[in-house]
Amino acid sequence: MRVTCPNCGSKASISSRENQSTHVADLYISCTDVKNCGATFVSTLAFKHYLNPPRKTTAQLAASLIKTLPRHEQLELLAI
Repeated sequence: MRVTCPNCGSKASISSRENQSTHVADLYISCTDVKNCGATFVSTLAFKHYLNPPRKTTAQLAASLIKTLPRHEQLELLAI
């Protein structure tokens, strides 16, 4: 993950992270241009949403949908 300094635009490096919850973390970051800037700052990293759900989740969703169908329709799907 590339991080840039909000002050000078130089590369910055993540020194540590502190999890706030399962999907949110604070990243402690330092500007690599120590001579001219030297800023240290905190950014928040958060999970937003899936573009493609994990395969297990997709399979679980399909299984739960199939279970709602009448038995004969379930058998038809499995015969394909």
